[in-house]
Amino acid sequence: MNSTLADRLLPWFATARRDLPWRKEPRDPYRVWVSEVMLQQTRVEVVVPYYRRFLRRFPTLRALAAAPLDDVLALWSGLGYYARARNLHRAARACGGALPSTSAELRALPGFGPYTAAAVASLAFGEDVALVDGNVTRVLARAFAIPGDAKAMAWKIARDLLPAGRAGQFNEALMELGAMICTPRAPDCPHCPIRPICRGKDDPASFPAARKRPVRPLLEWRALALTRGDGAVLLARRPAEALFGGLWDLPVERPEGIRILGRVSSLGVVEQTLTHREVRVTLQTARASGTPKSPDVRWVVPGGIVALGVSSLARKSLRRAGVST
Repeated sequence: MNSTLADRLLPWFATARRDLPWRKEPRDPYRVWVSEVMLQQTRVEVVVPYYRRFLRRFPTLRALAAAPLDDVLALWSGLGYYARARNLHRAARACGGALPSTSAELRALPGFGPYTAAAVASLAFGEDVALVDGNVTRVLARAFAIPGDAKAMAWKIARDLLPAGRAGQFNEALMELGAMICTPRAPDCPHCPIRPICRGKDDPASFPAARKRPVRPLLEWRALALTRGDGAVLLARRPAEALFGGLWDLPVERPEGIRILGRVSSLGVVEQTLTHREVRVTLQTARASGTPKSPDVRWVVPGGIVALGVSSLARKSLRRAGVST
């Protein structure tokens, strides 16, 4: 089945592939890398405008490495999973102006796991190395009727399937099939190029086996929306090890050097559901003045918020406080 699968899949991909901005030939390793990082846990239609804005601001690896982290996080705001942006920046500074060309060397850089390293190495440098993401796992689980947790077996099968010298095309074709045809729900089996050899085609919903989702833990904290007479709002950088680490948010307590003027009022609760947790922020507001003692606390006029990395939860809190973002 191995060679047959590639023989069926690659011609389909040649005609059915989507025209995406990071697929322009010849492939630029930096742009392939940025796209693969953005696409982790994020839909293509969401990524495209972020990708274009990011590349306009940071057109090269050296431009990204030279930029302040705040600039990187500002362009990432709203895309979520902010550790991706921090690791992208760290890796750009660590690689000395050029990405290494093998998956083994790429794995040594911050943020490069097995999938990202294999994606960049195969798509941009032509290395014959397999990759497995959620789409590939699903395609192979159905094609080979893999029981149970399919991911580990999918890696082994993917390595055996690689057509020599065409790993990049094949990897991308597998991902495209999972994104466009072999979808999690309502797969378009009648139009699938590998349907004649797919062992799970009569019961695709059974593959891969459903996993029990863990209960999301609840995180709660208080935030202070402190505003100045000129309309500026006080923001504090979240600790690196915290949720939304490195981003700017409303402070959780009155910072040193800041005086609260008058009464503190309640604005209720702001909630957000993330992939792995629930967050609930009890929001209070007051007028304030003074000069913060810490460089990680600053007054920001509403028009200046766009230049900072701010999570969508923080934006929701700011809007509740009447601050334009």
